[in-house]
Amino acid sequence: AIRGIAYMEAVVRPVTRADLGEDTMPMFEALRSPEGERLILEQNMYVEEALPRTVLRTLGEREMEAYREPFREPGEGRRAMLTLCRQVPFDGSPREVWDTEAAYAGWLSSTTFPKLFVNADPGAFLTGEKRAFCRSWPNQEEVTVPGLHFLQEDSPAEIGAALAAWIARLPTA
Repeated sequence: AIRGIAYMEAVVRPVTRADLGEDTMPMFEALRSPEGERLILEQNMYVEEALPRTVLRTLGEREMEAYREPFREPGEGRRAMLTLCRQVPFDGSPREVWDTEAAYAGWLSSTTFPKLFVNADPGAFLTGEKRAFCRSWPNQEEVTVPGLHFLQEDSPAEIGAALAAWIARLPTA
């Protein structure tokens, strides 16, 4: 049985263009254009550029190779990364994803289901008003670790310890 939910740098509610910020919005606009096909399917931009920019430390060559491995060949094998980027909803589009995010934001903000928020400092996506919104959720604990978006690359031991301690405190079914 599910005993709780832990999350970090997650989408906690629908966002607007302003929420994504001046630094991030041009990337999403490019990925939603025909140029997105070249950026992801040919250049592997998500792995080669976006990933390293959203980790505090410099990833080693062995680590980068592990991320590259499933996407080594250009083309359709990288399509899922492009689709993911194109499905990030802002300003109501794509509508189905926006509505789903709005529904789970309402549920998460009202349910007493146990939650652990692994907060990234300084963070990349879950910052500002979005961070304040999820901090208002009931029955939630919070731990802060160093990191940007892929904080598991910066603070794996701290995240693991926080998860283990939190799970140990959860009531059994």
